[in-house]
Amino acid sequence: MALSFFYAVLLILLVYTIVPTLMARLGKIGVISSLPKGGRWVSLTFDDGPEPCYTPQILEILERYRIKACFFVVGTKARAYPELIKQIAAAGHTLGNHGYRHRAVCFQGPYSTTREIRETNQAIEEITGEKVRFYRPAWGLFNLCSICYYRLNGLKAILWTFMSWDWSKRATAESIARRVLSRVKDGAIIVLHDSGSTPGAADDAPAQVVRALPVILDGLEKRGLKVVPLEEALKARQPGRLTLKKCVQRLWGIFEWTFRKLGRIRELEEGKNSFYRMAPRRYRGKEWLMPDGTLLKPGNTYLELHINNNRLQELIDGDMSIERIVLKALREAQKELPLLADLLKNNPAYQDVKILFGITLLHRGTERLGFTSIEMKPGLFRTLTGWYERWLLALFHPYGYKALKTYRKKLTPRYLVMTRQELINRYYRPGGNR
Repeated sequence: MALSFFYAVLLILLVYTIVPTLMARLGKIGVISSLPKGGRWVSLTFDDGPEPCYTPQILEILERYRIKACFFVVGTKARAYPELIKQIAAAGHTLGNHGYRHRAVCFQGPYSTTREIRETNQAIEEITGEKVRFYRPAWGLFNLCSICYYRLNGLKAILWTFMSWDWSKRATAESIARRVLSRVKDGAIIVLHDSGSTPGAADDAPAQVVRALPVILDGLEKRGLKVVPLEEALKARQPGRLTLKKCVQRLWGIFEWTFRKLGRIRELEEGKNSFYRMAPRRYRGKEWLMPDGTLLKPGNTYLELHINNNRLQELIDGDMSIERIVLKALREAQKELPLLADLLKNNPAYQDVKILFGITLLHRGTERLGFTSIEMKPGLFRTLTGWYERWLLALFHPYGYKALKTYRKKLTPRYLVMTRQELINRYYRPGGNR
């Protein structure tokens, strides 16, 4: 039990933090790390500012060369230096979101993650009156929530083609210019920094950038590469055939398969794509009295039920309301309850099962099937469960999160329980269940 729990936690962390970053950084899925090739162009971006000492110097150089760049600013610094933000915008440069406190989102929960992005957008938009279009997470790290949030709010995630290492303590103006000019190619997105106050950066690193920038711009011109604004080049970008949502669904399928194997969750009927998946578990909580008088004690066996998300996805049409989804799910669930009754009645491996147990958002109308719907106690577990279940439903609905907005308050997770005796009384028919 302890080992299975450890693996489950490890898998959740893997899917929540590591996989999204690998998708973005290595797979280039759902992010932009280069411009369309063939235009003989590159884009210039600056991170971690604004900084009163260095940002004006960089703006002066860009003005001299008549070049427009994108500044990915930190929200707290935007609030601290609004005049610099106005100066950047007035010069015709683009402002992007780099998080509110420059924190790694892979170590943050859903609320903290969305707040980092939302508050930075608000800061920039209040100062400039312009809507933010681009987002670059601190250190280029992602989690599932950050991916969902920026996609749902119309932001484009911008990374870079290569690192210049301009922020390191050993960097010099010469090494920065040499590294950029030796690696730059058509379509590159170049990242430099106009602040050295973030963790791990050298305090005087931006001073080296200021010295290197004219050398870099002269070198790009000699190579016949034009520096263009991000938005200008991205207009020519063709959308990929494999969407982010499909990639996440595929990755989630791998995660679910692995989780089922580790958790010993099996199909109701071996070899068939059942609506229910199940696993017998040992009860570890306090004594729990069921409505029909059945007492669930610590150490008793219960049958944990899981909805097969692939089967649920097959039921959902693009314009389907939550009510229709629930109705279809109830019909599918009802078809397989006789099979469950037969299993508990006749299979020796399930003779000790006392109740069926599950957690779901789709609980309306389940009382008609014999389940008792029980409200979960307020707390962290209910909050996280609700967020997870809603995210999962949005992932498999063709219209995603937008289709669920009007139902947000109604979509609260509940426990569903049915005693063994209730199941058998309602659904077992000797010789007629199959």
